[in-house]
Amino acid sequence: MTAILAPEEPNRIARPSHPAVFPGRTEDPGREHAVVLMPLIEPADGPGNGEVPPELAERGLRRYTARIAAAVGAGAEAAWCEWADAPSAYIALDQQLPGHLGRDAALIWAAESGWSVAVETGCGEDLLITAELGGDLLPAPEAVATWFRAVLAGKSADTHRRPATAASTDIVHRLANWARDEPILDGRNG
Repeated sequence: MTAILAPEEPNRIARPSHPAVFPGRTEDPGREHAVVLMPLIEPADGPGNGEVPPELAERGLRRYTARIAAAVGAGAEAAWCEWADAPSAYIALDQQLPGHLGRDAALIWAAESGWSVAVETGCGEDLLITAELGGDLLPAPEAVATWFRAVLAGKSADTHRRPATAASTDIVHRLANWARDEPILDGRNG
């Protein structure tokens, strides 16, 4: 559960309508008492102003990944994505990359770094990044497909890596925009 803290009111001096009674103590009825107000905590049943429900952003990521898969000629069954600690996507490719024949290739996306082309290392370890698409972290599917075709042709192997950053609120909002009329990744529309 998420909690929203209301702004605190400043301390104020209050005179109680009736004096507090403590056994064995006498209070001066004219004495002022300081009342410290605590912040009001309310549970948030849903996102606040400007927040995107994670489910909506996740649906948008699925739709965006499906569109990228279609644009590069991979079937919907080749696409996978998740909305966990860090949103990410993986699209298995049938094509082999120049200089990496015999190795499986994939398009991978991370909210912190955008799209990359990678190949399997052959020893079951991490993927080897061979090219990275600079610029926008969420480019249009056609832009990713054009860049990918250039990588396949050996014309673009931009390995310039952006510094890793945390997924921004902007990315979440932009992914949520992809959620409209989401196609299901298994090829059915619904």
